[in-house]
Amino acid sequence: MKGGNAMKRLFAITTIVALCSVLFFVVVCVAGPPKTITTEGKWSGTTTPGGPCAGVFGFKASSVGTGVLSHLGLTTWEGDEMCLIALGPAVVPWPYAPVFQGYGTATITTATGEEIWLNTHFTFIGVPGVPGSDFLWAQDIDVANGTGRFENAIGHVHSTGIGKSNIDGTGSWEGTSSGTITY
Repeated sequence: MKGGNAMKRLFAITTIVALCSVLFFVVVCVAGPPKTITTEGKWSGTTTPGGPCAGVFGFKASSVGTGVLSHLGLTTWEGDEMCLIALGPAVVPWPYAPVFQGYGTATITTATGEEIWLNTHFTFIGVPGVPGSDFLWAQDIDVANGTGRFENAIGHVHSTGIGKSNIDGTGSWEGTSSGTITY
């Protein structure tokens, strides 16, 4: 009987190893390779000034907004405070406007609560803080990770838009974005 038990154990171990191997391949095949989507969206929101930047001519700003992105639906945007530094003289002759640039981070939250984490390079063209004045903005965005299905996500998105400085010192803006995300 001892030989029979050893044979049963060997058969059981072999069966378990084979099933684990099959299960591994099923999980890999079901999860599949990462997919890349082209996404486009429309955004609107508010930018809030945070005061001057230390040691340089510029200003701090943070933003919040909402938008609709293809493949993701309704989303929210929260841009952390960044320092926008003047790239030239603060006072430029008409019809030119000063240009400010900065780097920062932001988070997109999807309708399902998943987050997409971003690194941003932001360009602001206009006179900040003057009520009623218009401004232009552009943003190059690198997707840098996320939660849920966006864990390990990468990609690049470009956004552009227009805005207006409000009497309370905030700025109202709207714009569009397009790019790709791989997750």
